[in-house]
Amino acid sequence: MASPASLDIVNALFAGQKDLSDLVNVAMHDKALEAIQQKKQEVGKQFLNPEAEAEGEEEDSEEQTSEEPTDETDNGED
Repeated sequence: MASPASLDIVNALFAGQKDLSDLVNVAMHDKALEAIQQKKQEVGKQFLNPEAEAEGEEEDSEEQTSEEPTDETDNGED
């Protein structure tokens, strides 16, 4: 569903309002604040539970190191 700010912008367009800068500014500001709040929550969860992230990083590093390196160089031999 569309946000109230986006509906206001569309309604202003159809009403013939030429200057939409204030409406767009408010909508962008609201979206930015929502994104900042969401990021704060993600960082807070990682801060309060650092073990979960450390386990995830260890699993990733084990997967990468378990692969055997391949020799993809061309030494000019057939």
